[in-house]
Amino acid sequence: MTSYSRTVAAVAALTLAAVLAGCSAGSGAPAGWTRVQDGWLQVDVPDDWSDGEPLDAPWTLSRQDAEGDDATMQLAGAPTLGYYRADEGRGTLLASMQVGGYPDFAVVDQSDPVDTAELELTRTDFTYAAQDGGDTLQGVLWVGSDPDSGKAVAVQLTGAELPADVVDQVQDSIAVLDTEATPAP
Repeated sequence: MTSYSRTVAAVAALTLAAVLAGCSAGSGAPAGWTRVQDGWLQVDVPDDWSDGEPLDAPWTLSRQDAEGDDATMQLAGAPTLGYYRADEGRGTLLASMQVGGYPDFAVVDQSDPVDTAELELTRTDFTYAAQDGGDTLQGVLWVGSDPDSGKAVAVQLTGAELPADVVDQVQDSIAVLDTEATPAP
């Protein structure tokens, strides 16, 4: 192979690699999803969701499926929940949800922590009443913790109906990043 042929082949290979990387945007998220990283939190959000209304601490990440009052689902993230085991962080959040946070709050199902080398994760399915006294809404709360550092994050998905494919992708994408972010005082 001549020097020119090797150069052409190398350029073609690099071009193909760049095109393939552009298809996935390098994020690792599946088609139709965007991988969001904030503080210690990494989570996938549907591509067509937009920034949501500002939330109360520790919830600083907010995405929703439509603008304003048209939204039917919201994802909230607490990217620097603190230094907790996943079940301890869940207990802290559930206490605040039960006392004044959500009208008619009720736990439907709760998982024991699922431990891997990189993540300890809990899941709590719940229901609550809409602020306007309307329909009962659904929610899923996940708390993840890095087993080595103890850094904890939380993700909450709420809405009138929560499609299983959205719940599954959000759950599968939750990760605790090793960053220098620190929780707010």
